[in-house]
Amino acid sequence: MATYKENHGNNIPIVSSDPSNPIVGEVWYNTATNVLKGQVQLTAAFSSGGDIPQTVQGGGGGGTKTAGWIAGGLQYPGNTKNKTWTYDGSTWTAGNNIPANYFIGGSTGPDSAGLLFDGIGSYGPGTATYHWDGTNWTAGGALPAIGPGGNSYTSGAGTQTAALCIGGIGDPPPAKVDRVLDYDGSAWTSGNSTPLTTAGTAADGPNAAAWIAGGDGGPGMSGKSFTYDSSSWTASGDLNAACPQGVAGNGWGSTTDAIMAGGASPTTSSQTYDGTSWANGASMSTARAQSSMCSAQTGSSNGFVAGASPPIHDETEEYQAAGPATVSITSS
Repeated sequence: MATYKENHGNNIPIVSSDPSNPIVGEVWYNTATNVLKGQVQLTAAFSSGGDIPQTVQGGGGGGTKTAGWIAGGLQYPGNTKNKTWTYDGSTWTAGNNIPANYFIGGSTGPDSAGLLFDGIGSYGPGTATYHWDGTNWTAGGALPAIGPGGNSYTSGAGTQTAALCIGGIGDPPPAKVDRVLDYDGSAWTSGNSTPLTTAGTAADGPNAAAWIAGGDGGPGMSGKSFTYDSSSWTASGDLNAACPQGVAGNGWGSTTDAIMAGGASPTTSSQTYDGTSWANGASMSTARAQSSMCSAQTGSSNGFVAGASPPIHDETEEYQAAGPATVSITSS
């Protein structure tokens, strides 16, 4: 059997930090972590992550696979709707509560600058906006109501100071809208409407390079997707399978590397987007609806899906996109 040196011309390097641009097939020993590592080509897959201390359905979420957050939703035991949890890639840790209850509204942003808005509160749809700084929630600008009683099922994209509130359902329902609102960190103003009415559509991306897909908004939207360039919406390919999700947040990633997972009815399926077309993706191990998810926005579509219904779940699944990745090498 050929040795590593015979194949590559040198022994396995011993280094104090991982190389910045490893190539597939490269192997090294990291003395800082005492771990043998290598660069491999992975296929896309979901794998088990850390369990949330409570079951969660319909909460908001954001951040990344190794620095994420979720907040609100129906949480059991305790029947709470205002708790926050942060994720480090393996463990969920309790954070400070949202000032009010939250369920099935819009959310976006990284772990230290998250944004929650809309969402059914204790006594009907809400119009509140809350900023997360990694420790505390503070009130932001009020969201204009769609109907006399407020809103629900809006979708979020962008950042805490440059966000989009997309679609939604007014109260009394079932009025669904093509409304888009822009947020500058303090106030919501009218934006450029979506081509179709939307409610519970998957959405992510920066506010000037966002995408939406599926949802329960109106005729045809469950099988459509659109991208946004800050001034206009453009049709961006039919979904591989219609997905009338009925709840916001079931997707993440950029306009060239996006994923949707789960749906309005629990399913293990996912669909991926490469900037041109949608295709069937890797399957989750748990059928999910109304999950909380990350807000990757740019770069790789690696991310997480946490909680679900029905029944309400506490499991997290992490998504690794296809492509090169650094892994630890063990004897098993």
